[in-house]
Amino acid sequence: MTLRNKYPHGDRVLALTKELVHQPSISGTDQENKMMELICTILQRNLYFKNNLSHIKQVPLKDDQQKRHAVVAMQIKDPANKNVTVLLSHYDVVGVDDFGMYKDAAFLPDELKEKLKSEQEGYLDHDARKDLASGSYLFGRGSMDMKAGLAMQLSVMEDIAQDANSTANVCLVAVPDEEKLSAGMFAAVEELESLQEREGWNFQACICSEPNFSAYPNDFNKYIYTGSTGKLLPFIYCVGRETHVGQPLEGINASVMAAQLAVEMEWSDSFSDKVGVEASPSPTCLRIRDLKETYDVQTPNESYLYYNVLTLHSGPEEVMSNVKKSCLRASELIHERLVKHRSVFGNEAMAEAVSAPKVYTLPELYQRGLKKFGDSFKQSYDEVVEASIKENDFTNQTLALARGISAYFLDQAPFYLMLLQPPYYPHVQLNPANDGELIALTQELQEIAMNQYGETLVNKTFFPGLSDVSYCRTSEEDMAVEALERYMPLYKKSYHIPLEAIRNLDIPTINLGPFGKDAHKRTERLHIRYSTEVAPALLRHAIERLAEVKTV
Repeated sequence: MTLRNKYPHGDRVLALTKELVHQPSISGTDQENKMMELICTILQRNLYFKNNLSHIKQVPLKDDQQKRHAVVAMQIKDPANKNVTVLLSHYDVVGVDDFGMYKDAAFLPDELKEKLKSEQEGYLDHDARKDLASGSYLFGRGSMDMKAGLAMQLSVMEDIAQDANSTANVCLVAVPDEEKLSAGMFAAVEELESLQEREGWNFQACICSEPNFSAYPNDFNKYIYTGSTGKLLPFIYCVGRETHVGQPLEGINASVMAAQLAVEMEWSDSFSDKVGVEASPSPTCLRIRDLKETYDVQTPNESYLYYNVLTLHSGPEEVMSNVKKSCLRASELIHERLVKHRSVFGNEAMAEAVSAPKVYTLPELYQRGLKKFGDSFKQSYDEVVEASIKENDFTNQTLALARGISAYFLDQAPFYLMLLQPPYYPHVQLNPANDGELIALTQELQEIAMNQYGETLVNKTFFPGLSDVSYCRTSEEDMAVEALERYMPLYKKSYHIPLEAIRNLDIPTINLGPFGKDAHKRTERLHIRYSTEVAPALLRHAIERLAEVKTV
C-alpha cells in the first residue's frame, strides 16, 4: 500500500530504535545508567538541546542502589505559552534468559535475524517464523517494549526543533525501573511538579508511547488508549501444621496450602473487572514457594505466594475480599480431602483431629493480637515492621513482617495470612467532563489513521500491560489510600507514592505507540512500517494539535 503523507523520517526512527536496542538496559541493573547516558547523547544531537543543554535534566531516583536517573528534557518553542505536552517513555527492559542459545544476540536485531533464519529446532512458533520471513518485523529485546516508542518521540522532537513554524512545547520524560517498581516515574513526577511550581509550566497532556497490545491472537488492529489498568499484589503467607513425612495425614503441608490457593486464584473470573466491553486480564501467580532451607523429613511448615491482580474499577478492599473468598475455598477443599483420607485409617474423631486452615487478613490478625496480648502488642507489631524494612526488597520485607507477626499466633495454625506487597498501580482514565479536548483528539487521530493510512485505530480505555500512566493523575478516592494503610504495612514506611505531587499535576494521558508482537517473550518483535511511517506521523499531529491550545 502506498502511504499518503507517511512520516518522512522513518529511516531515522528505525535507526534510533536499533541504537537504543543495542544498548542493554535490563531493569534493576547498572545497564540502565548507560541507557540514560545514551538518551542524553541522542538529545544533544537535537539542534534545540545543542543550544540549551541545561534543559536536559538527569533526575536521581531516591535511595537507589544503582544510582539511576530519569531524564526530563524541556524543549520550549513558545515561551509565552505555558502549556507543555509530556512525552512519556521508559527505557528499561526485562531480562533475556528466555532467549536461550540466542541470548547473546538479544540486543542485536540484525544478527539475531540471521541466526533465527537458520534456526531449525522449533524456537519460533508458526506466526513468528512467518513474520521473520516477511522481513516486516524487527526482532530483539526492547524492540517493541518500548524502545521504538522512545525512538518515535526523539525523532518527532527533532522535527519540531527544526520546524520554524512549530510552536509546540514538549517535555520528554524517559524513566528507568518501569518493569519493576516505577521508581523512575516517582522521581520524574516530583521533578515535573517542581517545574510547575517554580516556573509556571502547565503540563496539559501526556502522550505515552507504549506499544499496542493485541486483544486476541492475530489481532492486527492498532490501538489508542485513554487510560491504563491498575495493579495490586496480594501476598498470602501460609502457616501449616508440621508433621513427619511418614505421617502426612497428621498435619497440613504449607506447600499444599499455597498450591491449592494458586489453583483457586489462577485465571479466576471472580477477580475480573469489567467497564463497558473491556475486561481486566485474569490474575496470575508471580511467585510460589515454601521456606524450607535444608532437606529433612519434616513437611514444610511455611510457604507464601503472591498474585498479580489487574483492576479497572476495583479498589484494594474489593480485591482483598476476593482473595479471602479464594483462601476460604482453598481451606475448605484441603480439609475435605484430609478428612476423607484420614477416615480411611481411623474413626470420625480422628478424621477431624486437624482443623481446616483459618483465614486472616492483616488487620484481623492485628486486632486478634490486641485482644490476646493487650496494648503491648502494638509495640511488638511496630518493632516487627521496623525490623522487616531492613530487608533488601519489598518481597523479603513483606515476608519478614508476615513471619514476625505470625509467630505470635502459632496456636492458630494452620492459617492463611493475607496482606498487600508493593507496588500499587491505580487504574486511570480520561474524564469526559474535563478531558473533552483530548477525547476529541483521539477521535481525530482515528479518522486520520483510516483516511490517510488505511489503518484501523481502535479506541480502548485501558492499556492492559501496566504503565507509568497510572502515576500521571489520581482517580482513586481516599478509601483506596485507607485500604493501602490497612493491608500494605510497608506503605509510608519503605514504599512511598508521591500522591500529593500526582494530585497537583493531574495530567490527562493517552497512549499512542508502535505496533508489535510478543512483549516480554523471546519472539518480541516490532512491525517496522507502522512503527516508523504511521505512528510517528500520528504522534507529530497530536503534539501540534495540543500546541494550538493556549494558556488562558
